[in-house]
Amino acid sequence: MTGVAVFYDRFELGTIAVAPDGRLTFRYDPRWQGAGGAFAVSLTLPLGRDSHPDARIAPWIANLLPEEAQLGTLAGRLGLARADSLAILREIGGDTAGALSFDAPSERAAWRWTALSDHYARPDPAAALARHFDDLAERPFLIGEDGVRLSLAGGQRKSALAVLGPDGGPKLGLPGAGDRLAIPRNGAPSTVIVKPDNPHLPGIVENEAYCLALAHAIGIEAAQADIVTAGNRSALIVARYDRAPGRDGQILRRHQEDLAQALGVLPGRKYQRGTLPGPSVADLLGVGGAGWQARFDSPATLPAGARARLIDQLIFNILVANTDAHAKNYSLLLGPGDAVRMAPLYDVSTVLAWPWVNQYFAQNIAGRKRKPGDIAGRHWDAIAAEAGLNPRQMRLRVAAMVDRIVANGPATLRRLEASPGADAATLRHLAALIEANALRILGRLDSDAD
Repeated sequence: MTGVAVFYDRFELGTIAVAPDGRLTFRYDPRWQGAGGAFAVSLTLPLGRDSHPDARIAPWIANLLPEEAQLGTLAGRLGLARADSLAILREIGGDTAGALSFDAPSERAAWRWTALSDHYARPDPAAALARHFDDLAERPFLIGEDGVRLSLAGGQRKSALAVLGPDGGPKLGLPGAGDRLAIPRNGAPSTVIVKPDNPHLPGIVENEAYCLALAHAIGIEAAQADIVTAGNRSALIVARYDRAPGRDGQILRRHQEDLAQALGVLPGRKYQRGTLPGPSVADLLGVGGAGWQARFDSPATLPAGARARLIDQLIFNILVANTDAHAKNYSLLLGPGDAVRMAPLYDVSTVLAWPWVNQYFAQNIAGRKRKPGDIAGRHWDAIAAEAGLNPRQMRLRVAAMVDRIVANGPATLRRLEASPGADAATLRHLAALIEANALRILGRLDSDAD
């Protein structure tokens, strides 16, 4: 392998070249550089440069792939080393997080979608989805299926599917009456992500559904999600925010990257603690700032509105005790030129329901690892200092968000209790845990305890 081309639909953006020693280099195609709607594939890989080195492109590629057991299974099925990110991405990178495809263009004339009920010969949509989950356990992202080249980052088992309307065409948003879930083929875009339940994390479906709905209810832009049934199982279905409507009913891809990519760190360093520490709160909040610009020799900036939304997402994750809010759980949407905005909140669940799971936040707070019950006023002051905010403003911001959580929790709970397949008792338990944690933090807001 000497190189892999990178495409936006049928347009070639550039090429990732492989040197004899295995080092990678990325070069934009001059035609893309001069295109009116051109966007950078990463804030760390700005347009206008002759080339970008391995230290920039390698982490960006690795963060497009699944992790942990799924990556090992994929690599084994492909006969590739799990460390060979580019080779794996060449095989499965037809539809990825964001707007890009790898090794082959995404030609709209070739796009196809196969309904799950047709693929598995199960007329009942719930039974077909359950069969799909069984299939994923053997071959993540349907590796080896004709015309299917899909990749999603993260360690959780999930599937990228599309919603087909009653007319058989793809549509955005969550499925409604008469809609069907389908497998994208030949570079066709997926429009939803489906996450099945997990016996090791009981209530995970209700957990994430409630957290996302609560965020939306209090005014934080969050991924649209709902609970669906799959035989005797349940699943969370999430509408992809990196998709948009185009002309003639076509689906457009919107480009994004997570903050691990924007900080040039490998997915194994998404947490702050470890032999090679990953991003801190200051690193996350510093993306697009002067220090970050100097480090990556990039002119990109994070607008004030995007920074404010990032701070709100960080506060919300602490208040609901989403201790797994690592660098890959915050993302940016990248547009033409230097347009950057914060992506909606996603992958949020409270750890309070699972005492056997690591209870410490993914980043140190005020210099130390801390649990949800540890957070007091001076810790918010430390976050404020890292965000360049007045400490009093930060404390007021936290208090206001707690008020909104308490005020909007009951209505959010009632709405989700009505979802088919939702466990009402689990939802009530989760809502009580989150409210209690937020109120405990509010009660410690004027404390300087360590």
